[in-house]
Amino acid sequence: MARFLLIILDVIIFLYGPDTFRAREKLNSLKEKFIREVDKSGFNLAALDGEKISIDEFNKAVATQSFLAKKRMIVARDVFKRQRNFQTEVLEILKKGKYRNGQDGNVIIFWDEKPDKRSALFKYLAGSKFKQEFELLLNNDLVKWTEARVKQKGGRINLQNASLLASKSDGNLWALANEIDKLIAMTGQGEMTKEDIEESVLFKIDDNIFNLCDAIALKNKTRALKLINDQLAAGINEIYLLTMIVRQFRILIQVRAWLDQGEGNSRSMASKLGLHPFAAQKAIPQASKYALEDLKKIYNKLLEIDVSLKLGQSGKTLLELFILEI
Repeated sequence: MARFLLIILDVIIFLYGPDTFRAREKLNSLKEKFIREVDKSGFNLAALDGEKISIDEFNKAVATQSFLAKKRMIVARDVFKRQRNFQTEVLEILKKGKYRNGQDGNVIIFWDEKPDKRSALFKYLAGSKFKQEFELLLNNDLVKWTEARVKQKGGRINLQNASLLASKSDGNLWALANEIDKLIAMTGQGEMTKEDIEESVLFKIDDNIFNLCDAIALKNKTRALKLINDQLAAGINEIYLLTMIVRQFRILIQVRAWLDQGEGNSRSMASKLGLHPFAAQKAIPQASKYALEDLKKIYNKLLEIDVSLKLGQSGKTLLELFILEI
């Protein structure tokens, strides 16, 4: 058991849920508020990778006193991906903390996409006054968010076209926000039309991702690097690009496993896996180029990149290194 340092906490904030876009925006607003109102230098703002940090490092980070500011802010990401004994020690540290009720203690933010709601740590954090769950937006909520986002960014769109744009995003706000920015840049003060939306990158990127996955399968690093850099040069958000690559490899894993089991044709596979028949048919020849274990290794590496990217590392560099290492 670690030897715990004395910590003095002002506030614990808990952000969780599968909608990482809105969670990230909330986190950014909290960090900006901290820098604006507490520490303009940003020196007292720290980020912890919960998957890698030791319990002693966690304890030291939250216990360290602020420097030339009233308090520190510590952001701990993905603590719930650790084993239960690590979570238990984190909980013990928090329970032993001394609170100053809004005076000069540290602020710690926990952010997790899929916390185990049965765990003692989750129940403790969920009991915090400052918590917010971010569920995926669906149907009318997604359309309303699309309308509001366009308006917030200075654009114009009617309900019908907002619904069309939202329907093409599969609920991925990273993709949708990126496309809204591009459409506003294209339409200016004018209202977005159906034709504008149908010409958007959101409708065309699937083919580019498909070609990228083909290049990876063939170990054609030159082509893969060109495809990635072409997408980034076209203004595609790094996180969205990675999300689409992860999505395609997840589909390939499902299809490859289905092929290995020899359980039927593409239409029955599409129904069983919840894929569009066209997407399933298109994925079969690509999945055939991989062994299932190779797909799983690539997928796990992409998930590691996803964590690093959301912790602030360069998406372009991470993706290029990934290609060079295949």
